[in-house]
Amino acid sequence: MIQKLTNSSFYYGWIIVFIAGLSIFLSGPGQTYSNSVYIDQYIEHFGWSRSKISGIYSVATFFAGILMMFVGRLVDKIGQKKMMAFVGIILGLSCFFNSFVSNIWVMAIGFFFIRLFGQGSMTLVPNTLVPQWFIQKRGRAMSFMALGSFASAAFFPIANTWMISKWSWQTSWQIWGCVLLFVFVPLVLIGVRNKPEDIGLLPDGKEKNNAQRTEADNSTVIAEKSWTLRQARKL
Repeated sequence: MIQKLTNSSFYYGWIIVFIAGLSIFLSGPGQTYSNSVYIDQYIEHFGWSRSKISGIYSVATFFAGILMMFVGRLVDKIGQKKMMAFVGIILGLSCFFNSFVSNIWVMAIGFFFIRLFGQGSMTLVPNTLVPQWFIQKRGRAMSFMALGSFASAAFFPIANTWMISKWSWQTSWQIWGCVLLFVFVPLVLIGVRNKPEDIGLLPDGKEKNNAQRTEADNSTVIAEKSWTLRQARKL
């Protein structure tokens, strides 16, 4: 499929933008607008106070934020594709973990993982991937990718509320885990490439002949300027 798309006039970078936007959309399980629904359920189900849960949530967010620098180093080391798949797997497993919350400590660990791999990593990785594919059209590509964030904020609270009312908060966590593990991760493994050069393309969908011609023209201009400067010094 990728080979067919690379041979067509359609630029494969827009597929990358779609997957990157989906990654940001599926960061929802780790975002506050999604977790606020579950916090209400924890208060009702376990009888914990809102201040206690909010305090633990804030501490988990703080430590997850500190570790984001190590996530960034891993992205540089192993590349966006492997890192995006890894993050998707861990976030999916974290969703299943959160469906088994039974005490305050399990909840705290669950908050930490979904904040680190959801709110943090699922948004960081695509923000380093899309710029590899676009230079002149980078602003447009990033704006399309950002639609995933707005869609996520609008969708997750409604979806969580509906699933909880129809089934349970445990089931809703498990559904998000399945979506991440069996939809998102395979899509990443099949569709993501770290940079256009990996499949014989150039950023922004430029043709190699045009890029080589532009580079040659730039070299000619530089050579002419150098010759002019040398002649001026002789005079």
